[in-house]
Amino acid sequence: MTAGPEHRDTSTADPRATMVGQHPIAESRPLELQRLAGNRAVAGIIDQIAQETLQRVAVKERPPNETLYNQPGTGGKAKAAQYGGAVSYDMTRNGDRGVTVTIRIQFLNQARNGVDPNAPGAPPGTPRLGALIGSPTEIPATDPDNRRAWCQNIVTEQVKPWNGKLTLVGEEVNVFSSNTKKRLPVTFNSVAVFGLAEKYDQRIIVHPTSTQANPATGNPIDAGNYYLNKGNYSADDSVIAAHEYGHLLGIDDEYSQSNEMLNALLHQAAPKSAPSAMKALDKKTVERMVLSSLRQPLLTQLATTLPAITDAFRANRAVVKTKMAAAARAGVVDPAVRSELEKNLAALSDAKLAGTVPQAVAFETTANFSNLTAAGAGVDAGFDATKLAASITSMYGAALSKAQGAAVDVAGVGKTSINVHGSVPAMTAAGGAQQANAAGAASATIGSAGGPGTFLGLPVIFPSAGLTGQLTALPTTWAAAGSAVETGVTSAAFATKMAQLVKSATAAAAAPLPPGVVAPAKMTRAPTLYLRAYSVVSNMAQETCRQLSAELLNTVIQPALTASVTDLESTIQTEVNKVMSTPASGVAALGPPNPQMAALVTHMKAQLDADKAAAAGGGHTPLGSGKAAPDQNVTYSVQSLMGSSKTTEIRADQFNPLVAQFNDKLANMWEKSFTAEVK
Repeated sequence: MTAGPEHRDTSTADPRATMVGQHPIAESRPLELQRLAGNRAVAGIIDQIAQETLQRVAVKERPPNETLYNQPGTGGKAKAAQYGGAVSYDMTRNGDRGVTVTIRIQFLNQARNGVDPNAPGAPPGTPRLGALIGSPTEIPATDPDNRRAWCQNIVTEQVKPWNGKLTLVGEEVNVFSSNTKKRLPVTFNSVAVFGLAEKYDQRIIVHPTSTQANPATGNPIDAGNYYLNKGNYSADDSVIAAHEYGHLLGIDDEYSQSNEMLNALLHQAAPKSAPSAMKALDKKTVERMVLSSLRQPLLTQLATTLPAITDAFRANRAVVKTKMAAAARAGVVDPAVRSELEKNLAALSDAKLAGTVPQAVAFETTANFSNLTAAGAGVDAGFDATKLAASITSMYGAALSKAQGAAVDVAGVGKTSINVHGSVPAMTAAGGAQQANAAGAASATIGSAGGPGTFLGLPVIFPSAGLTGQLTALPTTWAAAGSAVETGVTSAAFATKMAQLVKSATAAAAAPLPPGVVAPAKMTRAPTLYLRAYSVVSNMAQETCRQLSAELLNTVIQPALTASVTDLESTIQTEVNKVMSTPASGVAALGPPNPQMAALVTHMKAQLDADKAAAAGGGHTPLGSGKAAPDQNVTYSVQSLMGSSKTTEIRADQFNPLVAQFNDKLANMWEKSFTAEVK
């Protein structure tokens, strides 16, 4: 028996549960049976009844409204907002065989307000951005987006990450024998209904493809709103729906958490005997704050040394050209290259030239092929100073971002992202409190190319230093045996690259033309074919040389940039250890002082401490419990299913409310309280 959210008929002799399929023996007289069979027999019969009885209860609860730091705050900080809603589902116990949780979801159609009431010109009385407006309507069976079929698929897929993982573990006290151990696997169901009058547990609005999910327009994906057009939401539909299903069970989000909120979550998730993970996480937080604050100063300093870096690489082009010319001469006659060239030219030629195509390809890849020209022009293009500088900047920025975004393992909740907000890099920007210290630290990290200069009025040759010194030294090794040029610029690499380029060009030429565009006439004369073959071979060979040159540069530069960022992280970590966990007597053993980095670490620690002090005592749901929720410089996102959904992991503690409902409504008087076990 299933009831809607407004009226749940659970009347029964036992106010805790509805008994379905009651065993016939329950109608006999227990006292008479005791006299005839004895207490043990009666206990066995009662136990059998319990094992076979089907009990169903309607669960309704309104958990504390959750708090998320997912709004823009003052000065680039993260601001808290309040979310949450009622929880409603049916829980059925099938004796000792298992438990089933069923949520009936009513999928309807309804619009949301896309006008920010605080925006200039917003009409008086405009509801909040994203509020549902008008009345809900049924999704038509003939909906052009076929939303009903999409919903049916969603309810099937959204429970998969939840099923096969949760077991309720408990035991029943026996008077005449040892206690009975019990393991009740929990199955989660989701049922779609589409009628306005149909009974349901939760209502979800399904927005058509014409409406794109976008929080900025009042269309965030949440527990009450699903979107066929996900916009920039990267997660799979089924993963998003599985995350939202968790909310329908009463499980809060675990992303955009303040330090105080994550601390409360850790106390919930970790065993009481486990040491706190917050001290280590606070240290890692300060490290990430410092790294984030240095990003722009580092890029700014790198820009000043890029001319010297690109000059160093370009000065060594001759070695690359020589190797590239040899690779081009041998690679262009590779059977795979010739085969793709023949296909390309055959597609452009009349059938009567079929026998001439291989001859033209053979001639243009041997006697008429200028490998020196292709290599010279291709390498010059690959070593273009402007493009090389942009590539180095992009790769260095990516290396910094990767380090900044790397998840950390936090005992109790697993991999967690540390999200440093814009208020932190603002501290080292122009006019920021730490601008000078950050500039100095960045200068020491990036270094210089060295060269002639003066010291105390005397001419000296300064050595190269820092990242700049490391990069400018790279091409000086290219003439040596086993260098990146020798291993990366080969005839095999050339052949593979050129064959791919020609194949792609052939496919592009065969693509349907836009309306009104007439396809060029096919070649009918051999001279025209030879000219075309010369152009294709020359251009493709030159482009191959350019791409191989660019790949060579990336191959040698990327590891140096990554290593530099790793060294920077180590330097930051050393200073964080000095400031946050090393007694005064042990500081000297950690190496020479780094005043500017130490100042950055001290400042960032003070910012974190201030945020923690301001939010102290708020727990996991400060806004839902009337506590303070001040803007934060840093937030945290657990990567599990109920966090940022990078994984579909779930934890036993997340089911505490559900287990409490089971123990209150479906456990019998002889059973000890059940606990959750998740695999």
